[in-house]
Amino acid sequence: MKPIVTGVLGYGFSGRIFHCPFIDAHEHFELKTVVQRHANTAKDDYPYIHVAKDYQELLDDEEIELVVITTPSHLHFEHAKQALAKNKHVLIEKPYTATYEQAVELNRIADEKNLFISAYQNRRYDGDFLTLSELKKQGMFEKLYEVSMVWDFNYPVQKENWREQDYEGANFVFDLGAHFIDQALHLFGEPKDLYSISKKVREDSKVDDWFEVLFDYGDYVARIKHSCAALIEEPRYTIQTNQGTYQFHKMGEQEPQLIQGVRPLDPDYGDNSLYDYYKLDGTMEKRRVIKGNYLMFYTQMARAIRLGEQPEVTKESAAKVIQYLERIANANKAIQQV
Repeated sequence: MKPIVTGVLGYGFSGRIFHCPFIDAHEHFELKTVVQRHANTAKDDYPYIHVAKDYQELLDDEEIELVVITTPSHLHFEHAKQALAKNKHVLIEKPYTATYEQAVELNRIADEKNLFISAYQNRRYDGDFLTLSELKKQGMFEKLYEVSMVWDFNYPVQKENWREQDYEGANFVFDLGAHFIDQALHLFGEPKDLYSISKKVREDSKVDDWFEVLFDYGDYVARIKHSCAALIEEPRYTIQTNQGTYQFHKMGEQEPQLIQGVRPLDPDYGDNSLYDYYKLDGTMEKRRVIKGNYLMFYTQMARAIRLGEQPEVTKESAAKVIQYLERIANANKAIQQV
C-alpha cells in the first residue's frame, strides 16, 4: 500500500502527542509537513519534515493527500472546509465541529468529492474500551442494569487555554463528552431519551467544568460524568450486568507513556492494566485489559482511504456525536435561563 502523504495543522498537545508519533511510526503514512507558526519544535522532533508557517502553504502542496486538523475546536469547521476544497482527505481532532449543521455540511462536501473525513476517536483503542467491546461480543452485556462512564481529574483554571474561553463548541462537555458519547453510541446504540446537567464548579471558570449526562435505554441507564475538580477519581467504567460487575479504575496508559516519550512501536508501549470482575458468587477476579495501541486507528483509516473500506469511525457517527452534544448544550442553556 502506497504511504499516504500527510500534513498536520498545529503542533500543540494533540499534534505532538496523539498524531505525529503515529504518522511517523505507521508504514502506511508519510509525515511531510507540520504547520507550526511560532516555533520549530516539530522539526527538532522529526528532522526530515518541513515546517510551514502558514496553513495555505500546506494546502497548496499537491503531494499532501491527508490533512490532520489539531487546531482549537471552534476553528475545525473552517479549516476542514478549506482542506476539502483542495481535495484533501481530512482527519479532525475531536470534537468534530462546534455545531451539527457544520458537521452535516462537511460530510456533504466530502461525499460530493469522494473524500475521506472523520473525527479522531482514538479512545476506541484504549485497552479498557477494547476490552468492553470484546465483552459485548462475547454476550456479557446481554442484560444490563447500569453503566457508568466517568472521566474525572483535578484541573485548576487555565486562563490562557482556549478551552477555557467559552468559544462555541470549545469546552469540557464537547471535548471530553465527545469520547464517551461516541463510546456509548458505539456499544449500546441510541438512547430512548437523555437528561443532562452541567455546572461551573471551579472558582472563576468561564466554562462548565462539571457535567453529568444520563442516556435512558429503557431497561437501564448509561451515566456519563466529568469533573475538573476531583482530587479522587471515580472508577472510569462500571458495568452492572446479570453476569456480574465489571469495573475499570483509571484511563489507559497510552497517554502517560506518550508524554514520557515512549513511542508507538516500542514493545513496552500500550495498555497493560488490570480490571475487576465481580462474580455472582461474591468473589472478585483480576483480569488484564486487551493491549491497545492508537496505531490501530491509523490502520483502519489507511484502509478506508486506500482500499475504500468502511472506516470504524464513520463521518456519520462523528456528526451524530455532535448532534447529541448540541442537544445537551441547548438543554443546559435552557436550564440556566430559568
